Amino acid sequence: MSDTMIAMDLIHADNLKPDQIMLGDLIKIDNDIVEVIFIESDSTGDNYDIQTENEFGEKEFTQYAYTDLIPLYVFIEQE
Repeated sequence: MSDTMIAMDLIHADNLKPDQIMLGDLIKIDNDIVEVIFIESDSTGDNYDIQTENEFGEKEFTQYAYTDLIPLYVFIEQE
C-alpha cells in the first residue's frame, strides 16, 4: 500500500458577521488563527462574546458588535 502525503493550506475564505460564525470555525484575531469554541449574544443582539482557543490550548474571550466583520479561514487540500 502506498502512502501519499496531502498538504493542507490555510487560506482566508471570507469575512463574516458575528451571527454567521459557528462553533469550530477558524477565525483571525490580531495575528493569530484560532478556533471558535463558544458564542453568545447579549439580549439585544448588538454584541457577541466569542471564546476562542489557540493551538497551545489558551482560551480567550473577544467581544464583537453585530456590524463587525471577522476573517474566516479554512483548510484546502494541496497535493
